[in-house]
Amino acid sequence: TVMKIGDTNITEGAVNFFANYGMGTEDVDAAVDNLKKEYLLKEVAKAMDITLTDDEAKQVKSTISNFKAQQGGKKAGDKLLKKYGVDDDIIETIISASTYSQQIMDQLDVAEPTDDEVKQYFVDNYLRAKHILISTKDMTTGADLDEDKLAEAEKKANEILERAKNGEDFDALIKEYNEDPGMESNQDGYFFTDGEMVSEFEDATKSIEPGEITMCKSDYGYHIIKRLPIDESDSKFSEYLENNKSAVQSAVTSKKQEEALEKKAEELGIKVEVKQDKIDKMVIQPKDTPEPTAEAK
Repeated sequence: TVMKIGDTNITEGAVNFFANYGMGTEDVDAAVDNLKKEYLLKEVAKAMDITLTDDEAKQVKSTISNFKAQQGGKKAGDKLLKKYGVDDDIIETIISASTYSQQIMDQLDVAEPTDDEVKQYFVDNYLRAKHILISTKDMTTGADLDEDKLAEAEKKANEILERAKNGEDFDALIKEYNEDPGMESNQDGYFFTDGEMVSEFEDATKSIEPGEITMCKSDYGYHIIKRLPIDESDSKFSEYLENNKSAVQSAVTSKKQEEALEKKAEELGIKVEVKQDKIDKMVIQPKDTPEPTAEAK
C-alpha cells in the first residue's frame, strides 16, 4: 500500500495500472497525484450521496467490458487486472471520476479565477525556453539512427552547445541547425508547465536560470536549451499571457477545484494517508502488449 483514501488502500499495482492504462505516463508522482484525486472524488461523492444515474452506470460497465475486450477478452482482461493486484473498482473509479467531479464542483461553487490569479500563476508555474534539436531519429522513417550517425549527432550537439555557451547568437544557431519544426511557430520560445514537455526537457529547463544554456537528451534527440524569463517587466509580457491565457485559466481552475475538494474531504472526515517513502522508491513498470486470443476473435 502506498496510499489510503478513506477506507480504500491503493497499492503500487494500482498506481502502475493507472499510469499505464489510465493516463499513460512514466511519472510516478503524476500518477499518484491523479489517482489520489480520482479516489478522493469517489469518496467525497459517496459521503455527499452523489450517485451515478442508471445510464451513467451502464456506460461505466460498458467501458469496462470494452477495455477487457481490447486486452483480448474478459478472461485476458481479468488476468491483466490480477497481475496488477486490482479489480474492476479501479477502472470504475477512473471512468466515473469526471462525472462525480462535475456534480461535486456544482455543489462546492468554486469561484472563477481572477485576472490577478491567472497572471500570478503564469509567472510562478510556467517555464519559457528555446531549443535547438539535433534529432537521433531518421526524419523520414522515424527509426533510430545507426551508431555512426548517432555519434555524429552527439558530436554536433556538443559543438553547438559550446558555441552557444561562448556567446554566439542563439536565434542564429536555431536557424542554422534546429531540426524541430515547432520552433518556427514559437519564435518567442515554448511556454509550458509541469507535464507538458518530455520530462528530460522540463527537468533540464528547471535546472538552469533564465539566460543560461544547457543540454539534455530525450527519445527525440539532443536538446540545446536556452531558458528565457517570464516577468512583467518584459514589454511583450501581456502578449505572452494572452497567448497562453486559456491554458493558464484551466490550470488555475483545476488547482482551485483540487483545493476545494481536499477541504471538503477534510470537512467530511475523509482521511488521506500518503506513504511518500514508498512512492519515492517506485518505478512504473511498462505494460504488456496484449496478444490476440480466440475469445477476442
